[in-house]
Amino acid sequence: MKIYNINDIKRLDCETAVTVGMFDGVHIGHRQMVEHLAKKASERGLKPVVLTFRNHPRNVLRQGETMPLLTTFEERMELLEMCGVEQVVAMQFDTDTAKLSACEFARYILVERLNMRMLLLGYDNKFGSRHNDDFAMLPSVGKELSFDIETDEPVLVDGVDVSSTKIRNALTIGDIEKANRMLGAPYSLTGRVVHGRHVGSGIGFPTANIEVTDSAADNHQSSAKMLPADGVYAMLLSRDGKQYAAMGNLGNQPTYGLKNRTLEVHVIDFDGDLYGEQVRVAFRKRIRDVRQFENEHQLVEQLNRDKELCKL
Repeated sequence: MKIYNINDIKRLDCETAVTVGMFDGVHIGHRQMVEHLAKKASERGLKPVVLTFRNHPRNVLRQGETMPLLTTFEERMELLEMCGVEQVVAMQFDTDTAKLSACEFARYILVERLNMRMLLLGYDNKFGSRHNDDFAMLPSVGKELSFDIETDEPVLVDGVDVSSTKIRNALTIGDIEKANRMLGAPYSLTGRVVHGRHVGSGIGFPTANIEVTDSAADNHQSSAKMLPADGVYAMLLSRDGKQYAAMGNLGNQPTYGLKNRTLEVHVIDFDGDLYGEQVRVAFRKRIRDVRQFENEHQLVEQLNRDKELCKL
C-alpha cells in the first residue's frame, strides 16, 4: 500500500474515486465502504483513494478536548492495507483545513490535487467548515467539476448502525463484546513490557506489566489511544507471530492498596521472559470488575476461576 502526504501532491496523474474520513478503528462499516469504493472505481476505470487525517479533527475544532482514538495512525494504515486499500493520502487537520467549506475542500483538495471523478460518502458522512456550511451544494459543484457522488449504506450490529462513536461508548462501559462485533475483530493495543512490583509472581500468577503508549487516561495527547473500562478480561497476547491465551487486569490493585491504573497480563501456559518486548494484546471478553479481596488466599482462588474462563 502506498501512503502519500497531501502536501507532496500537486495533482495525481490518474483519475480517482475518493472517500474521505478518519476511519478510526477501521470497523466493519469502514470495511464495507472501502469495498464499495474499490468496486465502483473498478467499474469506471478509476483509481480508488482513501483520504484520511493523521490527527482527529475534533482535537482542532474543540480546543481543550482530547478525542481518544480506537487506532493509532500506524494501526489504521495496517488495517486499511489488510482491507485491500492500495492508496492512502494522509492529511494533517489544522485550522486552515477547518476553514474550508465542503465545496472548497472538494474543489481545491479532492479535484485539483487528487483528480477525483467520484466521491463516496458514508451514510452519515459530512465534511467542511461549520461556519461556512455548503455541504448541500456538493451535487451542483460535482456537475461543474465533473465528479459524481455515491453514498454508502449503514452496517447494523444489534439493530443499530455501526460507528466509531458507538464503539467508544461500548468500551467506556466495558461492553467489549459489542465493541468487538462492531470492529469485526477484538479490540487491541500495543505496549512494551516493563518491570512492575512482581506481586503476581509471588502468588503463582506472573504478569507482564504492559506500558501502554498513547493512553487517553494518562497522557492527554492528541493521539491518545483509548483504554476500555477497568476490569478483568480474557485476552490474547501476540508475540513473534504466535498467540497465547491470557487474562488481564486493567485498573488498580485494591487488595494491595495500589491506586495507579495499570494493565497486568498473565499469559496462560507460557514460560518465558517478556521484559522489554513490544507485544500486542487483544480484549476478548470482560470477566468481572476489579475488586478488593480480604487476603491473598481469596485472591488466588478467584484468579484460578478467572483463568478457566480465559482459556481458549
